[in-house]
Amino acid sequence: MLRYVIISPVRNEEEHVRATLESVINQTLKPAEWMIVNDGSTDNTENIIQEYTSKYPWIKLHSIQDRGYYFPGTGVVKVVQEGFSKLSVNDWDFVVKLDADISIEPTYFEEILGRFEANPKLGIASGAIYLKNGKSEIKENSQPDHPWGASKIYRKACFDQIGGWKPIPGWDLADLLGAQMKGWETRCFDEYKIYHFRGTGLRRTGFSKGRFLWGRFHYRYGYGPFYTLLKSIFWLKEKPLIIGGISIFAGYIYAAIRRENRLFEKDMRKFLRQKQRVYLKQKIAGLFK
Repeated sequence: MLRYVIISPVRNEEEHVRATLESVINQTLKPAEWMIVNDGSTDNTENIIQEYTSKYPWIKLHSIQDRGYYFPGTGVVKVVQEGFSKLSVNDWDFVVKLDADISIEPTYFEEILGRFEANPKLGIASGAIYLKNGKSEIKENSQPDHPWGASKIYRKACFDQIGGWKPIPGWDLADLLGAQMKGWETRCFDEYKIYHFRGTGLRRTGFSKGRFLWGRFHYRYGYGPFYTLLKSIFWLKEKPLIIGGISIFAGYIYAAIRRENRLFEKDMRKFLRQKQRVYLKQKIAGLFK
């Protein structure tokens, strides 16, 4: 029997955390341990979680004192790392980083772990993000080899080889690139749905401000300027219309002029640009079929 453990960072999620808790306790294949790290919540999140820890001994709660603000990127990784250090189950086969504002189908983990069993080269995987809009579902755009950070499953051997989570903005891109560089496959499976209760990457920021910051990080990750320009053009038709796409490229140019510090090592930046060139060639070739 495959054994997996879950670590969930949570901060002020009283509106959504119960749905996440119910999703996990209803899994056909339950985790050996679920460590929920309460990152200084000031609402009723902690009390809701305690309702479940009193009923299910495999659900654990570790609370961190409130720092007074939300700390994205690096802060999330540090919270997850703290949760990892508190695990009592050590003989796990897979570790999962799971956000506390999502819901998943009861067979989610059983089916994705079955994919790992069938493919020994699969190192990191997730389902796809779907946003609920009334009765309709909207799938967030993603590439097939790019698992989502909201529900990321790591094979132990892969996790050990990449050195776990790196406490940097863009940790979720760094770990999949690190895995691919070491010969592992990474996958986002569209058929396994992750219902996200808010859009990814825009928490506590306005749309245009978030896109500008996204563009700055494109430069810091090592994205090629032509690739970022094309992404900016694509985002012109997304909300906010025109402004969002312009903000992405403006952020990239701003960071380039300022020569902001790179977040990834040179070999990883080179690998990333090679992937982007292949992706663009495939897209261009597809236009002429």
